Amino acid sequence: MGFFSRKKKKEERSTLSATSFYPSWLESTSTPMLLSTVYRCVDLISDSIAVLPLETYKIDPEGFKVPVRDEDLYEILNLEPNEDMTRYVFFKTMMASVLLKGNAYAFIERDKQNKVQQLIYIPADKVQVGQATINGIKRKRYQVLDFDYPLPEVIHPRDMIHVMNFSYDGVIGVSTLTHAANTMTVANNSESHAAGFFRSGGNIGGILKVEGVRMTKEQKEQNYREWESRTNPITGKPNGIVILEGNQTYQPIAVNPKDSQLLESRQFNVIEICRFFSVSPVKVFDLSKSSYSTIEATQLEFLNDTLLPVITKFELEINRKVFLRNERRNMKAEFNTSALLRADKASQSAYWNTMFQIGAASPNEIRREINLGKVDGGDKTFVQVNVQTLESATKVITQDGTE
Repeated sequence: MGFFSRKKKKEERSTLSATSFYPSWLESTSTPMLLSTVYRCVDLISDSIAVLPLETYKIDPEGFKVPVRDEDLYEILNLEPNEDMTRYVFFKTMMASVLLKGNAYAFIERDKQNKVQQLIYIPADKVQVGQATINGIKRKRYQVLDFDYPLPEVIHPRDMIHVMNFSYDGVIGVSTLTHAANTMTVANNSESHAAGFFRSGGNIGGILKVEGVRMTKEQKEQNYREWESRTNPITGKPNGIVILEGNQTYQPIAVNPKDSQLLESRQFNVIEICRFFSVSPVKVFDLSKSSYSTIEATQLEFLNDTLLPVITKFELEINRKVFLRNERRNMKAEFNTSALLRADKASQSAYWNTMFQIGAASPNEIRREINLGKVDGGDKTFVQVNVQTLESATKVITQDGTE
């Protein structure tokens, strides 16, 4: 069945599809994931998004956000988007799809009252994005093929969460692997070469010279078999020796790993792959040029340069699709980034201490965030008053209250 091939409407249809120009070995995302740097980058970014709670807020007339946790939508967004996935699994899978496939899709299933029932994740390779001409105007539509869950034949954009990676047309995202195809090929070849070198027991190719005698085909084959049985680590004796006759000389022709700068190339591949994923090499455990100050600065850089754009993509897509048009003015979903400090008690303490000192958070608000119970009188905010002018400090107050 072609895209938008319904017979009921005689309308002009056109199809858009992402162009694939990467090597055949990259067509399956499982192969690139065997590279440790790619695996670490994808796992790091997707994990960092998945751990963030997605809070639902109601916005009052003054613009203040009040957490809402007594509605079904809160459970769908923050606990169980669909019956098969937790929030963590859902967003980790979506983020991995964005990086590896260029796009992530989730169908918004609603009831007859347009209430959201669940968010159904759909693999990117099962979704076609195209344009349908309706009343003379081209409109973006989605079609899902070969998917077990019953879905509409044609899906309106308002019912499909679509998070894109870098996009050239704003319609379909392009995989990071596509842009990094050349670097990934070099990295894969480096890893294959390294594996082959060590698998061969460190042996290299060469030429065996026999001077003064013209050998027959049978004699050559005998030499080949002898050499193979003595040096091949798989079929013979790894790192074995071969006794050469007086008129035989061995001359290596392969470049050894040191001369080919194999280790340097593999280290450079790590940096190149990290560039494409906007991840510092320190975050993938390349500590060759790091220090304590570098690691501390890297964490802040990761939050601002890598996670914040991705968080914004998800929030905007969810807020404009999940909430109905009449709900957008006073409802909002937002990732709680303070969860990133959950395991860092020192940073968490410093943050809440500052919020308390300036009167931005009450003791009970702080205790709620760190999973402690309420205390009496803890709903009031406090500010420090130990700073005063020199004139006030030198005033002497008498017993009757006069200066």
